[in-house]
Amino acid sequence: MTRQPTRRQFFELAAGGVGLALASSAAGESIGRAEAREPAQAESGGFNLLTDPRYQIGAKSRLQQFIRRGSDATEAEAIFRRLPDLEPQRWVTEWTRLAEPWEEKAPKLEKQGDTQGTMKAYQQASVYYSIAKFPVLNHPAKQAAYRKCTEMYLKAARYFDPPVERVAIPFEGKEIIGYLRKPKGLSKPPVLIATGGIDVYNEDRDTTDFLNVGLATFSMDIPGAGQCPLWFTPGSERLYTAAIDYLLTRADLDGQRMGIMGRSYGGHWGAKMAFVENKRLRAGVDWGGPAHYAFQEPWLRGLLNDKLYLWPVTDSMIYTHHVKDFDELLTQAPSLSLLAQGWLDKPSAMLLNVNGIKDPWITIEDSYLLMETGEPKCMRLYPNGGHMGGDPGSGKMIANWLKFNLSA
Repeated sequence: MTRQPTRRQFFELAAGGVGLALASSAAGESIGRAEAREPAQAESGGFNLLTDPRYQIGAKSRLQQFIRRGSDATEAEAIFRRLPDLEPQRWVTEWTRLAEPWEEKAPKLEKQGDTQGTMKAYQQASVYYSIAKFPVLNHPAKQAAYRKCTEMYLKAARYFDPPVERVAIPFEGKEIIGYLRKPKGLSKPPVLIATGGIDVYNEDRDTTDFLNVGLATFSMDIPGAGQCPLWFTPGSERLYTAAIDYLLTRADLDGQRMGIMGRSYGGHWGAKMAFVENKRLRAGVDWGGPAHYAFQEPWLRGLLNDKLYLWPVTDSMIYTHHVKDFDELLTQAPSLSLLAQGWLDKPSAMLLNVNGIKDPWITIEDSYLLMETGEPKCMRLYPNGGHMGGDPGSGKMIANWLKFNLSA
């Protein structure tokens, strides 16, 4: 049997040495289903992302999301109005054009001793490169943009308060990359593993709410995302077991008071690890993640009609699960079911499930299933909420729940 490459090996083979300049010469290449397409005025009828019926629902939603992340509203809207489709190279080129001035500005501010200005400039560059690689790394240009995103983030992180420690944990011949931050004024704080989701990587994740309640945060990518060396497959929970092993060695952290929180697609691992590591984790959070029904064929076929994600949401799943096409996803995804794996009736750490009842991407039936099986759990549902609940206060609510469960 041919041995499948690890996620890190695949990433290196697919993206290694491909800079943004070189990526433009490879625009015709693709990985998975994200094939480059030439613009076709006849096909689009002169429409752009905000006016083309194929894209406009998702485009309006994503534009607002990117503005909330820090994009200039005028510049971002102009990009959406220039692009006739989602061809990866053009998408990357447009957002790279916004990133580069900030990347060039940062060293000048650094020479002037303007540390806050330097940090903000590198952060802004990182944001634009992150949008350039969005949603997943299924094209050489997006892989190159992600490398730039990571580079800019780490340069900005030198000025964060509290600071960021980049941690590299040896793992099966590769490395688990995590970003550790500790709350100020606490010598040995509880620690939270923060992970997820399918298109929000380490560099995008804000853990301020958790630092503010006195929790150290160890941020790491889920399998199939960012710098993670594994794909989203059964057995990939060993990634988190290795991270727990490492965190327990840190004398500056209280490893006896450890929790995990998985956001979005990463909520799957927040729930699963509450079962797998119920002796070493005190609490887990599944914030909008799949457990069983979201991995089954009826739900997956329904996602083919989704327009809110902008890109085909199943393409992001195909990449993250490391399968070749939708048919293979239908075959592989059910093996991730926590019900099929027999976890749901086993002992678990205290588990909080949070989501919106109207989540278009992760069925709310998975939340109900978690509550109906095994030991008692906690739930916070938003009756009119979409993915992850959609409430801006939910992060603080989860942080306070974790503080309560990790502080005793």
